Amino acid sequence: MKRSFLSFFLFLVGIQAASAWSFVYPLDQIAAPSCRFSTWASLGSDCKIPLPRIIGADYTKYKTDTMYRRIYSVLWEGTYDYGWDVGYGSHEGVDIATSAGTPVRSIGDGNVVVAGWLAGWGNTVSIKHKLADGRYIWSNYSHLSKINVAKGAAVKASDMIGEVGNTGNSYGNHLHFQIDITDQAHPYYYVTCGKGKDPIAIVNQGLCQSYLAANTIDPIAFLESNGQFTTIEHLQQQTKAAPKIEQKTIKTREQILDEEIGEFFKDHTLSVSLGIPGNNVEVGRTYTARVNVTYRNRPFTGSLPAEGLILSYDRSGVKLFPDTIIAIENGVREFQITGVKPGKYGISLKIGKMVFLTTSVNVYKKSEMTSPSDAIILNNKSIVLADEKLNAVVFRTKYRSNQIDIPYDGRYILKSLTGKAKFCNVSHRAIRKCSTDELVEELEFGYEDTYRGVLLANIVPLDYMPISLVVVGKKSLKTYAKSSADILITNPNGIDKSYPYFPETIDALKKGLMKPNSGYVLQDRELIGKQAKEMIRNSLAYLFLKAGNDQVKKQQVFARMKDFETRATAINDYKTVSRAEFANLVVGIIDGSPIVNGDKKWLDETGQYKDMITTLRLRYDFAWKDQFATRYFQSDKSITVGESMYMIEKVL
Repeated sequence: MKRSFLSFFLFLVGIQAASAWSFVYPLDQIAAPSCRFSTWASLGSDCKIPLPRIIGADYTKYKTDTMYRRIYSVLWEGTYDYGWDVGYGSHEGVDIATSAGTPVRSIGDGNVVVAGWLAGWGNTVSIKHKLADGRYIWSNYSHLSKINVAKGAAVKASDMIGEVGNTGNSYGNHLHFQIDITDQAHPYYYVTCGKGKDPIAIVNQGLCQSYLAANTIDPIAFLESNGQFTTIEHLQQQTKAAPKIEQKTIKTREQILDEEIGEFFKDHTLSVSLGIPGNNVEVGRTYTARVNVTYRNRPFTGSLPAEGLILSYDRSGVKLFPDTIIAIENGVREFQITGVKPGKYGISLKIGKMVFLTTSVNVYKKSEMTSPSDAIILNNKSIVLADEKLNAVVFRTKYRSNQIDIPYDGRYILKSLTGKAKFCNVSHRAIRKCSTDELVEELEFGYEDTYRGVLLANIVPLDYMPISLVVVGKKSLKTYAKSSADILITNPNGIDKSYPYFPETIDALKKGLMKPNSGYVLQDRELIGKQAKEMIRNSLAYLFLKAGNDQVKKQQVFARMKDFETRATAINDYKTVSRAEFANLVVGIIDGSPIVNGDKKWLDETGQYKDMITTLRLRYDFAWKDQFATRYFQSDKSITVGESMYMIEKVL
């Protein structure tokens, strides 16, 4: 009787000891799935949630729950393709996805047997735990970004042993958590069964399942039981009896990842810049490209979704490093492109099915690029008469890319085959408009005259005939490029043919005396000092060029130029100019010899500028085309833009 009571007492003690096991989950808190791409340290409290439990390891209950699928990405005995197809794969543990840096804790009291880098597993910690029945299990924590314990250390349940990462053969920040039940190398792997076989194929094809069951146990089932079983064998039997999850009843991991990627790009933007002019890569040279990521318009720090940004390219002619980009720091991640062999090679960058860049690079040798074979002209379809518009000329490589930053030999000429036009080179000048003395009918250039190989040239049409541009070799006269279509010449806005001074205005524009402002010539707007000075300077430049080889005339014009610059200092750029004041400039500077006449034919031939007014009337038969033309000059009235062109044209 006593013996029976003692046996019963010992049985109760054994059951009590067995049920007293105290194990916790390896993660207390995790990043909410929508936040887990950012680092743990950067997350606010609203992004940190308790790790949801799969109550009773009942996977069928949660198999259609996207949140659970995104957190517990691959279960024990699942495949990588589906993750939750329990019973059809050979995954040795459970993968739990969360932010990089998420604290990882020991599931129970024990001793650290592994703390370091392992091939494939990355940073790994393995802990030996003693069960109440005297047997041992080994908990394993892999792909850590940081290890906080050393081999041989004693740890307690919930002690922080490391941080979640993406080291080893890993795609995305997650914890691979595995429980071994036999004392082999930890974490247990299919050394014998899997020898010479692709690790992914082993898992996806469900190979070595008998080894899986003999050496590991389902970690979720173990933690959910919390010791409510008599032996490990009992737990193994329960796991074996649990229903399988057929693949046809659940989403694939790819579908889950597609949803995750879509959610990521609701708040994140990604752009790629190769930073290679013309996509031309010199053999043997390495270029730095950039990936930029923002989160709600702020620089993003964290990890890209799915397997990261995959760089696909033709490895025979170009090399990219790294091949995969996962981590982004302060909104930027750089990668390198190196030219290997001359040729044209494709490059694409994508996350999942989302493509961010599809392009090609041209790998070249400098010696192949010194003598261009053709060029392109980038020009406007139409230009306002006398206005300036920027055009560009760039030579082409044999790969049909723009030859930028690749020096070439020879001298070339940009000119118009039809229509009267002038050009100036603005490749090295931070200006939009050119001075009259810069304009030439044929613009000569070489590589040294360009901006990184691109000729930037302003074109000024001086007639209505459509312009056809051409680039030819200076010596060979070979044609390298023609404009794809003639440039049409239009009248400025703000002036029409019914305007009294329309002919003179057009003639003044053709001579380059004034240039339209953004395509406009506002005929009735009052002239200001800045415009008056521009017209006088351009008129003198016109006379200087018109003098040709007549050195006497040129010297006379040059002297007037100097005289005008002295006078110009007294002219307020933004004050309106009266008719008499402008007459003084036109007659005094451009004509140079006013008529001195004391007789008065007109009532207004008095005052400071009477000789200038008399000169206009007698020498140039000047008369306003308004209602007061036959009566008086109206000296104090502000002169308009159209009237100033009429006056200056009469003198020229």
